[in-house]
Amino acid sequence: MPTRLTLVPHTHWDREWYVTFEEFRRRLVPVLDEVLDLADAGYPHFHLDGQTALVDDYLELRPERERAVKRHVASGRISVGPWLALVDEFLVSGETIVRDLELGLARARELGASGSPIGYLPDQFGHVGQMPQLLRAAEIEAAVVWRGVPASVDRSVFRWESPDGSVVLAEYLPFGYSLGMWVRVADDPHTLARWLGRAGGWLAPFAARERALVPAGSDHAAPDATLPERLAEACRLAPELDVRICSLAEHLAQPVRGELPVWKGELRSAARAHLLPGVVSARVNQKQERAEVEALLERYAEPLTALVPGFEWPERELERTWRLLVLNGAHDSVCGCSIDDVARAVDARCAAARTVAAELADAALAALAEQVRGAGIVRFNPSPFEREGIPGLGWRVEPAAPDAVEPLELTIEDRRVVVEGVVLELADEPDTGDLYNFEPGGVAVGPRRVFADAGEVVAAFDGVDVRLRASRGAGEPFLRLELTIRNDRPDHRLRLRAHLPHAATGSLACSPFELVERGLVSEGSEAEAPSPTWPARGAVLAGGIAVLAPGVIEYEVSERELAVTLLRCVGTISRPSLSSRPAPAGPDVATPGAQMLGETRLALAVLAGAQPRDLLPAWERFALPLRCARAGGGGRLPSRGKLLDIHGGELSSVRRRAGALEVRLWNPWNTNVSAHAGGRSHELGAARIETIRFD
Repeated sequence: MPTRLTLVPHTHWDREWYVTFEEFRRRLVPVLDEVLDLADAGYPHFHLDGQTALVDDYLELRPERERAVKRHVASGRISVGPWLALVDEFLVSGETIVRDLELGLARARELGASGSPIGYLPDQFGHVGQMPQLLRAAEIEAAVVWRGVPASVDRSVFRWESPDGSVVLAEYLPFGYSLGMWVRVADDPHTLARWLGRAGGWLAPFAARERALVPAGSDHAAPDATLPERLAEACRLAPELDVRICSLAEHLAQPVRGELPVWKGELRSAARAHLLPGVVSARVNQKQERAEVEALLERYAEPLTALVPGFEWPERELERTWRLLVLNGAHDSVCGCSIDDVARAVDARCAAARTVAAELADAALAALAEQVRGAGIVRFNPSPFEREGIPGLGWRVEPAAPDAVEPLELTIEDRRVVVEGVVLELADEPDTGDLYNFEPGGVAVGPRRVFADAGEVVAAFDGVDVRLRASRGAGEPFLRLELTIRNDRPDHRLRLRAHLPHAATGSLACSPFELVERGLVSEGSEAEAPSPTWPARGAVLAGGIAVLAPGVIEYEVSERELAVTLLRCVGTISRPSLSSRPAPAGPDVATPGAQMLGETRLALAVLAGAQPRDLLPAWERFALPLRCARAGGGGRLPSRGKLLDIHGGELSSVRRRAGALEVRLWNPWNTNVSAHAGGRSHELGAARIETIRFD
């Protein structure tokens, strides 16, 4: 029987990881020089990892070659996009994913790309459930995925469906994007023919097309200049081989055969590949900082600059800021699984984005304050619903800013902290793992001592002190928790455990554009053990207790406990082997900064008696504070008003695009929602994300 294969030469390019961006770019230049030279000589095709950032990184140093890049992209010899960068989908906001796709598609078109783009997702650590809908909204009908696909998907093509019913045809890489790296090693035609035959045998049980896909490349791989000639000779020596070099688009144009598996929702299985769930809690301070900057940009800077009368839309500043955030969202960057120099670069980019977003938000709010009649403090409400008497997406002038929060009394019972009936417990345990995976090095223990000190509770462990303060804002249904952690000890995991009033069999967690139901443990395999920890973007609910956070948190649910990771302290990118993951996931390079030594401040909230519909409004109140500016009075606007009237649906963004106002709403529920924006009614279907444009 003939062995029919498609070889797609490619490179997977991490912009920064075990070396810095600058070092990887130094290596990138000769690789893309060679790609262009080979394309000039007639090389069939080379795939540039689905991200335009690496092309721009190259052209910054080789601007004279932009014409050659565009020529070969237009001819189809080189593929670019649709992404700016391959972001980790669980660790960035849904809006970041949308902007990543917008920036990547726009740049790909500038570089000459045409035809139907492909949702290339080769290496992210799982995939969010709404990705098919996001791809279809960008007119992308096909995806390529590796990690996260469950064991029930047993073919190389499956129908991947979002909660709203949007479907993309997903090409599955059961052996990853590096399967074809061996074609370079097989340097004589006989060896190459034998290897191709074996690869065909591995892929045959999954075959859903006439030809099976072999990605011929790997991390930071240069093109194999001799591949076309060696392949032709191998096929001559082994007539049963029918192997072609072509693009992903050409491969995906083949018809599929037979009934395809269907998978609905997120992909978070380790059935055949590492999922690497420990990245959710690596360098946890960066997760909180990123979320705050995303919120500052999405919910303050853009809406205010778009809606305040007379304020000029700062398109260039916003695009540059979004670009910083997207590049920081690349999976090796936002995951915190890189060397310390990379972590410092992530911090610097995040700080730069924060500065611009804050300046824009403050300038627009100051412009609003100049236009109101009343004198005092103008308070802006970023939520679409009323808060503290301030209209949704509106303002109110008050004589003075009210007191922010009132402290709550904490009591100590058997080294546990009790606040308004909520029982909290701190626990610490050895962690001998790495930035990718937790590895238990012993049993979890409670603090040696818990005592009250100046309105705080202090929990003292060996080498770790946690100071906990509780408070509540006016009218808030949740308890605010401020934690200050002093850590002087490496290799451990510190968690906050909330006791559950009702037994839990799973959880409901926020994820980009979705509230997702999960069980207690994800699917595992010999490659990686099942994991009880999950990511939640802002909120998670189990057993009647919800925990809120500014951004992504790692959580674990047992029958009567919801645990949230406060610190995970480890000292290397990847151990060679762990009990939970027998093979390495990267290089064993020291990361002393990831031990989180010193002081870390975190903000959380706990909502008792929580129901699913409480989660998103509670998160808005917790994570999106009212923003203030001083008003002198004498303007033409009233002392209370709205910039934009929105009812129904959850708000993702308000901005100007191509001169028109654009509002993005989403529906977290499995029933239709009637939404109203700017005087216009809109029916949001179940689990739909809708963008409303006001021309």
